[in-house]
Amino acid sequence: MRRPLTLAIASFAAVALAYAIPVQDVGCGQTSHYVAVKAIAHGVPNVDRYAGETCDLVRYHGHYYAAKAPALDLWSVPWYAFLHGIGAMPNGPRPGARYPAAMLAVPVRALWELGLWAVVLPALALLALVRRTADRLAPGAGTAAAAILGLGTLVLPFSTMLFSHVPAALLGFLAFALLFDRDAAALRLAAAGAAAGLAVSTDLPLAVPGILLAAYAAVRAPHVRRLALFAGGAVVGLVPLFAFDWWAFGSPFHLAYSHAAIDPGPYGVEQTPAHTFFTLGVPHFRLAVELLLGGRGLLVLTPVLAIAGAGVVALWRRGLRVEAGLIGALAMAEITWDAGRPDYALALGGWVPGPRLLIPLVPFLCFALAPIVRRAPATVATLAAVSMGAMALATSAGPLLQDDDTHHWVSRLADGNLVRTVFSFAGTGHGVGPMLVFYALVAAGAGLAAAATPVRFARHDVVTAACALIAWILLEHGAPRLFLVDASVHKSWGLAAAVLLLVDLVWAVVRGGRSLLLAAPLLAFATVRFSEHTKWALVLCVLVLAALAAERLATASRRVATA
Repeated sequence: MRRPLTLAIASFAAVALAYAIPVQDVGCGQTSHYVAVKAIAHGVPNVDRYAGETCDLVRYHGHYYAAKAPALDLWSVPWYAFLHGIGAMPNGPRPGARYPAAMLAVPVRALWELGLWAVVLPALALLALVRRTADRLAPGAGTAAAAILGLGTLVLPFSTMLFSHVPAALLGFLAFALLFDRDAAALRLAAAGAAAGLAVSTDLPLAVPGILLAAYAAVRAPHVRRLALFAGGAVVGLVPLFAFDWWAFGSPFHLAYSHAAIDPGPYGVEQTPAHTFFTLGVPHFRLAVELLLGGRGLLVLTPVLAIAGAGVVALWRRGLRVEAGLIGALAMAEITWDAGRPDYALALGGWVPGPRLLIPLVPFLCFALAPIVRRAPATVATLAAVSMGAMALATSAGPLLQDDDTHHWVSRLADGNLVRTVFSFAGTGHGVGPMLVFYALVAAGAGLAAAATPVRFARHDVVTAACALIAWILLEHGAPRLFLVDASVHKSWGLAAAVLLLVDLVWAVVRGGRSLLLAAPLLAFATVRFSEHTKWALVLCVLVLAALAAERLATASRRVATA
């Protein structure tokens, strides 16, 4: 027992150090938190003095405010005051300086220093929490599930930037972990509610998981008492949000995001259509699919999360149907919520390496992965390696990507033009050399987690792993190109083809055997040009699906005949 724990601690230490190595460029999201921390530290809720240092603002009654929930900023103020007091916090631009020069002059070291406290520490706590909770589900698999979360998902790049998603995800998953005990005592129920409420105070969209977690808390008898305890705790967790809103706007229920704009410009100019709800409209099916299969889609860049579907099925079969239902409902709700944005870029969350607004869902998916780690370790390891490689590349080559050209990361690596590292403060530059330490830490974290996970590789699993890798290559080559062609011709043939391509590939990999042979024509998607012919792509996917269905019916008929 001691050796796996030691390896897990070493793995998480390597991951935390990896988070601390890159020094990312400035951006609206990071500087919005930065100016809010400075303003609160100086005793005011508005950021009027620093409005030029960010473009993620709202305007209300002549004042500017950060377009963020306040808990992360309140949590960061003591750390900022400490660094400022000892002279370690670099000075920002001159107060009142204009955008965009002021934002570009924000010292990246200041963002990095704040992130160590505000993001890296919560990220480390999240890994430890996922390990502990996943081990209760599948003993021995928790370290692997946590390492996949920390290195093979969007948690990696966003643990190197001053965003609230990772701390909020920690609090959301903490609420679940406290409720996972079927006979949770009253104190645990209230604490779970407080964690869920504090998650909303940290990142407002966590209200969606919060509602589902409340239902999860109340699903067992006594229903009303459990819900009341959870709701009471949630009110406590919302105190930072209520207190800040009262201080800033004179009302605890007046959210800064009420004035958020879809296209705010440098000074929060309101351009939000009146029929939207906090910039959200009617969900679009295309956006929901692109969040998963687009060039920066969740399953394209982090394919290991696709196995979470099998994990949810495993939970259901083991009798954990409430947990399986919760994770399935979370996935549906989060994707539907984000698909209500006006366009693909806003659904992703702007200049990002993937759909950042889905990060609160990711710990739950990695928790569901735990039973599959022991059952199909080769398949999980293969797709985890792909995911970790993609996320490490994105983190080191500039995660703030403005379009779907993820090959830009490869070009930057080839050119030796990577983001700065902590060693850059000593004048080492931003080439591949300084980043080798980051890559080594990522590899060490993954390797130590693998060593802490006792598994046995079966021949069938190795074959499935190879097929899963080929399936990902086809999906990565095919689906994003189909969407690009759709956008140029204003049709939906590519959308339909992308959905059926995913269905065909998952069916063939899961079923194996003859299904793999029937799906062989899908290798056409590995070519550069085939996906540009969306109608032919759709026809091919339909034919393969029909062949797979026919083979399944024939197999079922043979079994009935021989029974």
